[in-house]
Amino acid sequence: MIEITFENKEGSTTVKSKSVEEILTVKADFGYVKDISDSINQKDIMVFDCKLDKSVFKFEFLEEQEYEQYDVDQEEYLQVLFEDIKMYLKEICDDVADDLQEEYKYEDIKCKYEIYDLDETFTDVKFVICISFKNIETGKLVDLARIVSKRQLKGSSKYFN
Repeated sequence: MIEITFENKEGSTTVKSKSVEEILTVKADFGYVKDISDSINQKDIMVFDCKLDKSVFKFEFLEEQEYEQYDVDQEEYLQVLFEDIKMYLKEICDDVADDLQEEYKYEDIKCKYEIYDLDETFTDVKFVICISFKNIETGKLVDLARIVSKRQLKGSSKYFN
């Protein structure tokens, strides 16, 4: 667990990563959330190892004639499903940032994600969320999410095995 202190409209505020983890955990979209902020050495940034709830996306392979009917092949169909998941996670991150901005009365909160594991049924989606409580370039936060997700994929995650 880490603590981040910042100045908002009401004065000095301290946020614990454990509190943010609890906020994420109560959202129906998440099947699992684990605070891994201690694993990075970044000031004013929290990181969470997450898993999308299995009920969010239902995947079924189509029959061959259905692919033809929609004028797509199986690979294109899977790519569309993957893009849907990415869009869904982006919306979740936007909602999380909005919720935290409202909760802590602080505008410089940004949230980015990176998927690091996805099963063939699109029901087991593992990803990291990086939340910044400082003015940071979006690209730097995206890069941090990528780095942490690669580490999680390589087996550093002791939470998913």
